Amino acid sequence: MDFNDTPNYRGHTEIGLSAWLIGFSTLFYGLRLVVRVSMTKSPGLDDGIAGIAYLLLLTHSIIDIHSVSFGSGAHMDTIPEDLASKFFVSLGIETLIYFWAVAMVRFAILAFLPRLTQDKSIIWISWTVAVVIIAQTVTAFVYRLTECTPAIDVFKPPKTPGLQCVGVAANNMMLVGHGVAGIVIDAALLLLPIWVIWSKMMWSRKTLQIIMILSVGMFAVVTGIIRVVLMRTMDFSNDITYKMPSLGIWTNLEGHVGLWCGCFPALQPLLRIMPGKIRRSTTNSNGNYTTFKQGTQSRLSRVNEGYHRTGSSAGDVDNDSQRELFLLEMLKTDATKRDRGRDVSAA
Repeated sequence: MDFNDTPNYRGHTEIGLSAWLIGFSTLFYGLRLVVRVSMTKSPGLDDGIAGIAYLLLLTHSIIDIHSVSFGSGAHMDTIPEDLASKFFVSLGIETLIYFWAVAMVRFAILAFLPRLTQDKSIIWISWTVAVVIIAQTVTAFVYRLTECTPAIDVFKPPKTPGLQCVGVAANNMMLVGHGVAGIVIDAALLLLPIWVIWSKMMWSRKTLQIIMILSVGMFAVVTGIIRVVLMRTMDFSNDITYKMPSLGIWTNLEGHVGLWCGCFPALQPLLRIMPGKIRRSTTNSNGNYTTFKQGTQSRLSRVNEGYHRTGSSAGDVDNDSQRELFLLEMLKTDATKRDRGRDVSAA
């Protein structure tokens, strides 16, 4: 059924946004795979988890587009009863997929952190956040599935006679709780890598560039906040088919933008070769550390003495651009401190 002629129809906006999000997510994740597999040859666990997140987000957005044919974006009183029933089935499936899609996005970002540092405190914090994500996701998923008795009734319209469910208000409170926890988690995922880089790397233009790339994650936090505010202020017990796209826009943005933020740091090699500049640089005036950047791969080599600060030798440094840049900047910091120490001693 075509709802384009219904009053204040908004289904076309839902279709357009979902299509654009699918396109950008496909582009960024595809480029990520090209860089990790073909260029740096360093595919890892984070790429695999991001792939699962991408597939879940893709499925979620496709279902969202398909739900328009069931009346999403149109006023409830203009939708035939049979299509309204299909809309609520679609909405229930979307919600369950959403829980795991955003969880996988967050796991992918956590799995990226070991590429930056093997610091034990960061690893422990990462595991703590992972446990919180699991608890948040499983709790919301199980709650949503068991809201009604029997469980299959969660996919029926809330106003169906004879339903034994917790009610729309209780369901919204659960979603708000999930959303608030997600905001806190997203803020932690935003700050963790920035904290690592800020505390370990010497301040430079490249340091600022990395922090700016990671700071794009702030938009994911903002989308989560807007989504929670909408859930708290909008009454979804009436005319839900018309109101849901307002919430759906921010729900879709939250997941897809989170995936993009997880992909951006992996694309640094592309940013280096796009201007056609392949540089060889030497750090530390005493010649202790030399970085050879050849093509799209770079290797960090140690010339005179062992590398102690991170507990790794040069041979242990992988060819992934993020960690190499991070370790290189740490070596610069060490060298600068030693040079200053020698100057003080000489004085």
